[in-house]
Amino acid sequence: MNVSLEKTDDVTGKLTVKLEKADYAANVEKALKNLRQKANMPGFRPGMVPIGMIKKMYGNEVKAEEINKTLSTAVNDYIKEQKLQLLADPLISENQKELDIVGAEDFEFAFDLGLAPQVAVELTDKDEIPYYDIIVDDKVVDSQIENYRRQGGKNIEADVYDGDNDLLRGTLIELSDDGSEKADGLKVEKASLMPKFFSNDEQKALFKDAKKNEDVVFNVSKAYDNKESEIASLLKIQKEEVANHTGNFKFNIAEISRFQMAELNQDLFDLAFGKGTVKSEEEFRNRIKTDIETAYSRDSDFKFLMDLRDYADKKAGEIKFPEEILKRFLLNNAKKEEDKNNIDDILKRYISELRWNLVRTRLADNAKVKIDDKAVKDTAREMVQIQFAQYGINSIPTETLDKYADEMLKNENQQDNIISHSIDKAITEAYKSIVKLGHKKVSIEEFNKMFEPNA
Repeated sequence: MNVSLEKTDDVTGKLTVKLEKADYAANVEKALKNLRQKANMPGFRPGMVPIGMIKKMYGNEVKAEEINKTLSTAVNDYIKEQKLQLLADPLISENQKELDIVGAEDFEFAFDLGLAPQVAVELTDKDEIPYYDIIVDDKVVDSQIENYRRQGGKNIEADVYDGDNDLLRGTLIELSDDGSEKADGLKVEKASLMPKFFSNDEQKALFKDAKKNEDVVFNVSKAYDNKESEIASLLKIQKEEVANHTGNFKFNIAEISRFQMAELNQDLFDLAFGKGTVKSEEEFRNRIKTDIETAYSRDSDFKFLMDLRDYADKKAGEIKFPEEILKRFLLNNAKKEEDKNNIDDILKRYISELRWNLVRTRLADNAKVKIDDKAVKDTAREMVQIQFAQYGINSIPTETLDKYADEMLKNENQQDNIISHSIDKAITEAYKSIVKLGHKKVSIEEFNKMFEPNA
């Protein structure tokens, strides 16, 4: 066997593998003997089929399979031994000669390789990158307190409609022009209304100070500004039927349900952070502020990493890629015809990600960034915490965190994502100490605008 690499330029090469009969013959014989032992054919006892018959029936198939195995091992071993960094799987050369697997004994295979380019980028304290410190003021804390009060709130029964967030339930009856109930008109039992959301102020005003068990006459079409979808939903009819019911309706109020936000007391503190964790309004505010600062610091770090990426990418300058090989690789793996038709756009995005991965690797190497199993597990736990926090759950037992983190790490795709996040976190922390940070205080509104299109 002979394996050789001929570089055609800095990022492409031709890998040639020459196989002789001695490289695969023993494996072919071994595979045929194994087949003989398992063969079950009429007229022969199990394992006693003549080897000549086995060769005649399966010889060429086994030969091709063992040549392929030997070839694959040779290519992979060479890449590993020579420490070649490839940007795509080896591709059979477009100039590969047709092989006679049946008649020939020696074979020559050629592969096109797309090699990773060398990237030179180094950042020091002479490089300044902005770092946005998001202000956590009383307004932000008050807003979060209101969210907690809303989460802990409940619906109570009221006797008089106050025009705010009250929900009215009752029976909706269609009226004739003279104000009487329409004989063949609509009647909707258990209808629900929130006049606050009416489009027409005059129709809203009709419900002012309305009481339980009272009737209120109003015009549904005017109330909802002739919006067919909303009217059809309320009247429980098809949109096409809305035009037939534009007159007045009588609404008999059976129930007034009012949402009442939770009181700022120990019950709310326990609901938000676990029993006894917070014991006063001051502690509650401080805990909320700390949590928001932690969340905002993650957002600031994310923006810093984005800016670090852009800065390092520009500093890396021009990087050459084996575009034709990458294009062939993507075409070979395209499962949809649409992807094949848009291959140039896909290639552009693919190269953009490859470029960042190469730059990121160089940044990590320069900063001696390393991650271990503990760092990966910590990242998984943090991701679980963030997911729970989105549902307002902030007090999570350690064993629950560990359970969900372990489940995430069992999934191969999620594991790769978590490892990538771990690397990003480590690079972010490292370069916050390496480069000069241009600290800028901003409000959360100003910060969020940075992520808007054309910002």
